[in-house]
Amino acid sequence: MCGLAADRLQRLAKRASQTRLVTPGIADKGGLEKTGIPATLVTGYLHYRGVEVEKTTDFTVLVLFSIGITKGKWGTLLNALLEFKKDYDNNAPLEQVLPGLTNDHGATYGGMGLRDLANQMFEQLKTSKQTQCMAEAFSTLPTPRLSPNNAYQYLVRDEIEHVPLEELANRVLATSVVPYPPGIPMLMPGEDTGPDDGPYLGYLRALQNWDKRFPGFGHDTHGVENRDGTHFIQCLKRGWEKA
Repeated sequence: MCGLAADRLQRLAKRASQTRLVTPGIADKGGLEKTGIPATLVTGYLHYRGVEVEKTTDFTVLVLFSIGITKGKWGTLLNALLEFKKDYDNNAPLEQVLPGLTNDHGATYGGMGLRDLANQMFEQLKTSKQTQCMAEAFSTLPTPRLSPNNAYQYLVRDEIEHVPLEELANRVLATSVVPYPPGIPMLMPGEDTGPDDGPYLGYLRALQNWDKRFPGFGHDTHGVENRDGTHFIQCLKRGWEKA
């Protein structure tokens, strides 16, 4: 009996600790709707109001709570979401609802409303096919050129170079590349990046274009260095095969 009770309590605690919010935009049968609200915008709005989000994908927000969470904290989240809807419906100026964003990036967001920004973000996801590119990249097996351990030896000897995304086709990586979402390695050290029109560079290009267009909402991609909007990745130096 005690074992059953403990198991039930554990399952209840797991349920109570996670709340996943799904934002509008994904169609029931796949693809994107005509309009939508990217989750990263909701996350930014919540962060400004003191609600910290654990993880954000293109259209989902994960919030963690403990089993002993108070109604007050749940209420804070619900109130912030209701405020977002009101500000979205009214197309409230970003200067009012996200002042830190306009202070840091006034040239990009000055004079824009919350719904305006949501529409631009959603249109970017549609035209770049970012979500589709992610699915293609993570459903394709890369080509290994040497083992991760051997690739690491080039890294520790500094026999590498930082390569911009535009020149990354058919290069061998010295580090892993882990985009979020989904937060798992897309490419490992020693693997080939594939052709310029392949799935891996297609997804990384979509992320780079997003980061350039929407400063303050950039992606955190392990293994990628963002230099003024251009993404660089560490690769083995050319001619490594002959070394």
